[in-house]
Amino acid sequence: MMPDVCEVWRLRGNQAYKNGYMSKAEECYTHGINSSPSKDNSEYSVKPLALCYGNRAAARISLGRLREAISDCEMAASLDPSYIKAYMRAANCHLVLGELGSAVQYFNKCMKSTSSVCLDRRTTIEAAEGLQQAQRVADFTSCASIFLEKRTPDGASDALVPIANALSISSCSDKLLQMKAEALFMIRRYKEVIELCENTLQTAERNFVSAGIGGTTNVNGLGSTYHSLIVWRWNKISKSHFYLGNLEKALDILEKLQQVEYTCNENQEESRESPASLVATISELLRYKNAGNEAVRDRKYMEAVEQYTAALSRNVDSRPFAAICFCNRAAANQALVQIADAIADCSLAMALDENYTKAVSRRATLHEMIRDYDQAASDLQRLISILVKQSDKTKTPETSVDRASSRKELKQARQRLSVMEEKSKEGIHLDFFLIMGVKTSDSAADIKKAYRKAALRHHPDKAAQILVRSESEGPWLKEILEEVHKGADRLFKMIGEAYSVLSDPTKRSDYELEEEIRKARASRESYRSRKAAEASSPPYQTSRRYWKDSWRTNQNTPSWW
Repeated sequence: MMPDVCEVWRLRGNQAYKNGYMSKAEECYTHGINSSPSKDNSEYSVKPLALCYGNRAAARISLGRLREAISDCEMAASLDPSYIKAYMRAANCHLVLGELGSAVQYFNKCMKSTSSVCLDRRTTIEAAEGLQQAQRVADFTSCASIFLEKRTPDGASDALVPIANALSISSCSDKLLQMKAEALFMIRRYKEVIELCENTLQTAERNFVSAGIGGTTNVNGLGSTYHSLIVWRWNKISKSHFYLGNLEKALDILEKLQQVEYTCNENQEESRESPASLVATISELLRYKNAGNEAVRDRKYMEAVEQYTAALSRNVDSRPFAAICFCNRAAANQALVQIADAIADCSLAMALDENYTKAVSRRATLHEMIRDYDQAASDLQRLISILVKQSDKTKTPETSVDRASSRKELKQARQRLSVMEEKSKEGIHLDFFLIMGVKTSDSAADIKKAYRKAALRHHPDKAAQILVRSESEGPWLKEILEEVHKGADRLFKMIGEAYSVLSDPTKRSDYELEEEIRKARASRESYRSRKAAEASSPPYQTSRRYWKDSWRTNQNTPSWW
């Protein structure tokens, strides 16, 4: 080839770079490098070649491939030791990657002048600023480490500020990204942890140093290189999914992690955290939950309660998952006519997941069953508030079916609220038999036995024991305990009120008489309303109304998750 071919390709690359076509520029510089005679060490040949390497480094920096850019800078500097831009670009790459020692080394090279190199003031200032930036990153990192060592939510929140400052300089530092993920994880911002890990993985892979780290492993055809930067991300993603209640997703990632041969010496502590324990826990929790759901489908409600209880006894760290188990157990208890137990379970589910609409709706239904219309109305108001907020916060475009379903659910909640508010004005007594879980034919001894059992189970001081054993100390636990205690205290007082009436022969007799009068009055009103409707409607409409009412009744059945 002609000796000036390398220079021609370099100029073409410069034009592409100027126009913003970085991939095209890289391609041109590569052609220029490949066109240079390998045995020609003359200044005429070496200078354009060094410039091609240096310029290709600039293009690769723009493409986010910093590690390859550093390699080009090193090659350019070896060809032309006076090529200061190569040192500067390498220094900046190391700084962005958070490799402060190497960054300082290259910045210092830029600062040193020799008889053959005359540094301009601009280069000197840039190198000095680079050294200051490296020191700032070191200081911010040290400060964040001190906060994280406290292992407290407050410490983690405080650490996020210096971490953000450090990342504004060393944006691709895997160490800083890992510290940020840890801080977010400690303050339970799990969705942000997942987003951070997933969004930075591709960049981390591009700038991965393969030297000194174990080989590659293909898992399920993914063809990815598994090493420290992937392992810590997958660990954090899987644990975040677990705490968000996405146990199936967490299990899928953890099972892949188990297949990875991880031999990175730089993260020995992280590598020792075997996913096997969490895999076993998740598998067991899902097995209990699925067994409970299957028991419900077979109408074996007592068995369902036992399965959900086993899951909750095993682990409640995944609060959304525990909330689902509590809500499902509430539905099983409802089917067993253990209304107090069902209300308590719904209250626990709502405390664990304040936006769990199914738990709120179910508790409203349970309060309606025992004729506590004021509390049912309160639950429905909370349900409406949640539904409205969810509708306002929806960012993803909904399908017409989703929008119709959301509107229908909100409309039904408002209709139910209107009915509860009207019924609360009637001043009807609570259904004490249903609250106690006893029959009208049960004896005083049966009622006393039921009361002791209910009082022991629903005492406010014991209501949240299942949560205290697993939740770490912090503001979240305090808020949960306060809400659970408030609901348990109200339920406990209702149980006490029911027992005070049913255990006293005179009060019980008066109460049963009032119940008979109320039922007779309700029956007469229902009969009159039905007759009036039949009289004002043609025969075919009466039949149609019957089937419509029957369909609505059959639709009001518990759902399971």
